Amino acid sequence: MPRVAVISDLHFDPAGDLTSPAAVAALVEEIRAAEPAAVVLAGDLGHPLANFRRCLAAFHSLRVPLAVLAGNHDVWHDEVGLGSRELWEHGLADATREAGALWLEDGELRLGDVAIVGSLAWYDYSAAPEHLRYPEEHYAAIKGSLNNDAVMIDWPWTDVEFAWRLRQGLVGKLERLERDASVRSLVVATHVPIFEEQMTRKPGNYQWELSNAYFGSLTTGAAVARFEKVRIVVSGHTHCGRRGTVVREGAPPIEVHVVGSEYGRPAFVVVDC
Repeated sequence: MPRVAVISDLHFDPAGDLTSPAAVAALVEEIRAAEPAAVVLAGDLGHPLANFRRCLAAFHSLRVPLAVLAGNHDVWHDEVGLGSRELWEHGLADATREAGALWLEDGELRLGDVAIVGSLAWYDYSAAPEHLRYPEEHYAAIKGSLNNDAVMIDWPWTDVEFAWRLRQGLVGKLERLERDASVRSLVVATHVPIFEEQMTRKPGNYQWELSNAYFGSLTTGAAVARFEKVRIVVSGHTHCGRRGTVVREGAPPIEVHVVGSEYGRPAFVVVDC
């Protein structure tokens, strides 16, 4: 049974007050001791692109397959002129491949009869609590007061449009692998959480509850849950570590996690597949 380490929200920043190279180096040694068969970096490696590259380089010494996803901070426009669309469509994927890693958004990682797939899985306001289900236009309009993505991302797509695009890509991979007789089980890594069991709710904290609109995509989770071979989902983004189980009628349960990284104190989750 292969062991996979999933890391998210490193925020590598050698010159600032986020996560230092020393903290990432210490994390790499912890991962080495866990002896995983593969490592997945599930987004928010570092901003700008130079820090994304430096973060990738820190994992080179592990000498195991490395798969990479983007996070929302990774697609913030770059001070050297790279826009969010260019980063998404070329810059991040090119940097990943140049580092000898797999860009998981359009690929898959095979470990025997286990396939690992992934997606940034953008938020689409579907994780907002039921009692605050405002129209999509409302969440788009107030986003700037709650989430820096509103000013740091300059691509042309709305949140709902981009979430749909990524969901379609992820579902296409899952459909193909569900039909593949050589695949026993599927592990899904996403940056943005996709199941209610991954969400952190704070009833009474109005700002946090509003912000949940930008913390998850339950629409994507509903699509992923249809695939019987999906057994594990690991996400990041919220910095709130969680572990739970998604119970499905007529299919095995899904083990779900959120990596509990904090700024300056990155973390990882190990799953046995």
